Amino acid sequence: MALYKLDEYNPNYNDEIFNGNDIKNFDVYADDDRVGSVVNILVDENDGRFRYFIIDTGFWIFGKQVLLPVGLASLDYEKKHLFVPKLTKEQVKNLPEFSEDLAIDNDYEEKVRGVYRPLVPSVMPGMLGIPALYNYTLEPYFYELNDPNFRTYEENLRNGRNPNRAKI
Repeated sequence: MALYKLDEYNPNYNDEIFNGNDIKNFDVYADDDRVGSVVNILVDENDGRFRYFIIDTGFWIFGKQVLLPVGLASLDYEKKHLFVPKLTKEQVKNLPEFSEDLAIDNDYEEKVRGVYRPLVPSVMPGMLGIPALYNYTLEPYFYELNDPNFRTYEENLRNGRNPNRAKI
């Protein structure tokens, strides 16, 4: 399974997918603190689903980019804000850093999910298990899109796949 940056998965994403309303550069907030900004979105090559926001933490944690599962965020399109309730600075410090040359594998994703698990109401025992058998659909609270507009954007993307994309 490979993940692609949105603009590599579909170079025309802004007009075709988001109707000109680019989510990149949305400010990211944890409660009342500005955490950083959205740099990009990672898309699953297998099903075209949005998986992670790439967040630049800016001055909150200087110079670090991290991944945020899309299901943990809510979007305010008018204010151009992305909210992650209950996220703490300590959790962001504990996240593995994301970089352009990083090979994202099951171990890396498990480290990311492990930091965010305290934010979800409950993790069902026995769901997690052997990493090699892990499928992200086992933890839908990380990846299901709650926002109807964002879900529509994902559907638009899935209906207009671009086969000429570069892999991460």
